[in-house]
Amino acid sequence: MTDSTILVVDDEPAMRDLLDEALTAFGYRVLAASSAEEALDLALATPPDLVLSDVHMSGLSGVELCARLKAHPRFRLTPVVLLTAVSDLEARVAGLAAGADDFFAKPCELIELRTRLASLRRLKGLQDELAAKNRLLQTLLGRYVSETVAAEIIASPERHLRLGGEKCEVTVLFADLRGFTPVAEALEAQEVVDILNAYLTRVVDAVFAHGGTLDKFRGDGVLAVFGAPVAHEDDPACAVRCALDLQTAMKSLTFAARPELRLHLGIGINTGEVIAGTIGSDRRMDYTVVGHEVNVAARFESNAGPGQVLITGSTYERVRDLVEVRELGTLRVKGSGQGIPAFDVVALKRG
Repeated sequence: MTDSTILVVDDEPAMRDLLDEALTAFGYRVLAASSAEEALDLALATPPDLVLSDVHMSGLSGVELCARLKAHPRFRLTPVVLLTAVSDLEARVAGLAAGADDFFAKPCELIELRTRLASLRRLKGLQDELAAKNRLLQTLLGRYVSETVAAEIIASPERHLRLGGEKCEVTVLFADLRGFTPVAEALEAQEVVDILNAYLTRVVDAVFAHGGTLDKFRGDGVLAVFGAPVAHEDDPACAVRCALDLQTAMKSLTFAARPELRLHLGIGINTGEVIAGTIGSDRRMDYTVVGHEVNVAARFESNAGPGQVLITGSTYERVRDLVEVRELGTLRVKGSGQGIPAFDVVALKRG
């Protein structure tokens, strides 16, 4: 038994019955359709593992059926075998263009057909296994980056999953809880873990919702990057929106066991050129960003008060039409010859 379902499509009842009987004897579960239109409905209701279709039928042809199936994401990898005369070169060329996986001549030699179908089924099994592994990899990557970024990494692994780095402009967001350490010292260990998990869940959700990459956790602090490994024109705006959403989320975060407890974040954001890439070894890699601009963002975060979002002048220049701010003058940062303009983000502008 194959545990596979095959969709047989033929407008000739005799041929349809012959294939149904033979394939059932070979161990397939058989779905039978008398037209391409009926086959499409059957396939959507009960997705088959293989499709065996005559080419020449009234209504849609087998070639058109193949093209429609291959255009559908669900059936892109489903093997389609077309039944046609040996001499029908035109149908074979059209079938290849439509994505047909194999051809079989009528009248059918059933033993050969059985072998061909078994070979295609094995190939489909390998494709399904590879697709499952890709989904697993995307799920694992999705714990570090948004779904969109994970999909981009899967699509171009040779670029993103290798040791090395490149210069690029990003917006770096540092966030850290204010005054949590003395609070944590008075709590049971499990309570501390539960509180941090609730807080970090909201952080991760906000970062991913705005297309950011979660670089790392640092105790009760977080480093997120907007613009690497995938860049967007509005990365600075996404980072600022993420920061404001985080501050809103902290105001609504409560704990049943500690109703008096409130968490407060200080957030610093900077935009500039960094080295972004994968560092480490072939056995253990870490995607991160390094450089002076990262240190600037960290310095701004350390100077942010509870509930405050501090952004640098370079970030402000890119989001000035988006936010209302309060100018704070300049902030001294180690490695900078002069102070860096600092702005306290008050809110998003209306409209």
